[in-house]
Amino acid sequence: MNDRQKDGALFYGWIVIAITFICLCITFGIRSAIGAFVASWELDFSAGRSQITLVSGLCYLTFIFFQPVVGRATDQLGARFVLTASILLTGGGLYLSSLATDFWQLIITYGLIASIGMVGASPVTATAVVARWFEKKQGAVLGLVLSGMSVGQMVMGPLCIFLIDHYDWRFALSVLGLGILLVGPLCYFFLKSRPEDLGLLPYGAEGRNPGPEPDPAPQRTAAASPFSVFRNKIFWYLALPYFVCGFTDVGFTSTHFIPYAEGRGYSAVLIAAAYSLIAAANIAGTIGAGALSDRFNRSRLLTAVYWLRAAIFLLLFTLLDHPAGLLLFAVVYGLTERATITPTSSLCAHHFKDLSVGMVFGYVSIAHHLGGTLGSYIPGFLYDLAGSYVISFIIMIALLAGSGLMVARVADGR
Repeated sequence: MNDRQKDGALFYGWIVIAITFICLCITFGIRSAIGAFVASWELDFSAGRSQITLVSGLCYLTFIFFQPVVGRATDQLGARFVLTASILLTGGGLYLSSLATDFWQLIITYGLIASIGMVGASPVTATAVVARWFEKKQGAVLGLVLSGMSVGQMVMGPLCIFLIDHYDWRFALSVLGLGILLVGPLCYFFLKSRPEDLGLLPYGAEGRNPGPEPDPAPQRTAAASPFSVFRNKIFWYLALPYFVCGFTDVGFTSTHFIPYAEGRGYSAVLIAAAYSLIAAANIAGTIGAGALSDRFNRSRLLTAVYWLRAAIFLLLFTLLDHPAGLLLFAVVYGLTERATITPTSSLCAHHFKDLSVGMVFGYVSIAHHLGGTLGSYIPGFLYDLAGSYVISFIIMIALLAGSGLMVARVADGR
């Protein structure tokens, strides 16, 4: 470390991490709270449930198409530009949504403008920020900043419900939109893309000059083909399990967990408590996975996460008939839900350091969102055919078990 990092002053990277944490809280919190607006939108726009879900469906498609763009922009333009633009688009899109008088306007303002903003403040950008500012404790720091997604889920959901119940959905979106816009200047003036911009070295770096010379990463990015990664088997060993992760979390659990629990006779209060426990356990799981990624083999850690999720899904549909069992599922599943992000992104950063790390993890994240899209639709289709989720559980358990075997083939490399 250089002298400016040894003089006892707070390392500026922690300020950058705090701002990134806030950005993830906002974007993922808003994204997870969309369900709070569905009933109000149906009433105001005289639309059916299938029409309203076009908005959330467009959010997924936006993530799929724009995450590689965001990853590349983070490498070439810097996290400061990407996160500032993300916050301004999210806040502006939400405020414009509050003014929508026709459903097509809501699709444009929320489904496109705000959703593109939400893509910017994502694990892809956070991974690039941590990789630039921290050479030591990368896993722990990344786990800390990614826990902002779970914190946002816990805060934004209840806040949206409160504002809609006490006022209306237009007031809720206008207040949230204007409040989020105030965070834009915070990103622009205080967030720095690289420690070299302040004459600093990354945390834990030694023996380097913290001069303002250009970072070589964009030069490597420009020279590498954006599609060369698809010829690397390591990419598929990480991307395919991440697809399964998306299928089983944002796909199945976010969409079908509540109706499944209702079908087994659990009360609404218990189901709500279980859902809150999932969000709370997410925080511990995300931070814990980051810390463990620094100390243990990341491939074996991912294997354990996938197999633990397979085991808890097996328990959910075969043995858990007591309310305490549902709460047990919520805690254990919550610990695994986002625990895959840190070791997966860290392995991407290690194995593809000669390419654009942001771009590669952007591609891997596309797999996750494709899994989420199919994980939402296929279990519903199978339920209509068979009248139960048994086939879906068998498929998910098998996919998770296979994913554990696949990631075990990725070398940790440390």
